[in-house]
Amino acid sequence: MEIRKLFSRENVVKALKSPGALRIRVSHSSLMAISLLLLILFLAFMIRLLPLRWGFYLSEFDPCFQYRLTDHVVQNGFLSYNTWRDYMSWYPYGRDVAHTSYPGLAFTAASFYYIARALAIPITVYQLCVLFPVIMGTITCLVIYFVGKDIGGKEVGLFAAFFLALSASYIGRTSLGFFDDETVGIFGILLLIFFFLRSIEPERSMKACVAYATAGGLSLGYLFSSWGASRYAVGIIVLFVFVLLLLR
Repeated sequence: MEIRKLFSRENVVKALKSPGALRIRVSHSSLMAISLLLLILFLAFMIRLLPLRWGFYLSEFDPCFQYRLTDHVVQNGFLSYNTWRDYMSWYPYGRDVAHTSYPGLAFTAASFYYIARALAIPITVYQLCVLFPVIMGTITCLVIYFVGKDIGGKEVGLFAAFFLALSASYIGRTSLGFFDDETVGIFGILLLIFFFLRSIEPERSMKACVAYATAGGLSLGYLFSSWGASRYAVGIIVLFVFVLLLLR
């Protein structure tokens, strides 16, 4: 009797209806925004892959050194960066790498490599370094979407991501093979702006403001360890805060 009661018509109908309650409900506007954002990210990724028609290799001198630095970090660990003197550069004395370069790019790429190997993705350090600018350029378009969304809504975020995806100067610095500091520098600046603007919003709780401020500080530290142009981002934030104080 208990089994028949368990599989009664009412219980079966109720069980069939219950998965519907777990269905994610998304409005048409949100679905359109998500679709457009994915299309923009796909466009950004494919445009930066266009140099592939000339070959799969690193371009210019600096990306080659950055690849050697990344490979050295992968082979010898992150702490080896502080003690490495590169005798293949600046003959005959060699190059004191820790005092003449930024570790952010190499450390980020090495972290990506470790993650790829943990996921059993068959990729070499060289292949990752060639693809790395394309990946970071696409991720940065996603970050600027959230920055624009916080400022003026989804429409502003989509336009910001679209314009960055098609920016000629940014494409030149994040195209296939251009493995240099700008690939993580622009990402760090936008991440800093995103967390900073959220930390000063008056409607947020003190706990949330402190969390976003901490994340912004970490983003600033990441930026300083990745790109020499980080001083300009600091100057913009200082000027912005000064204007806020003037306007009270």
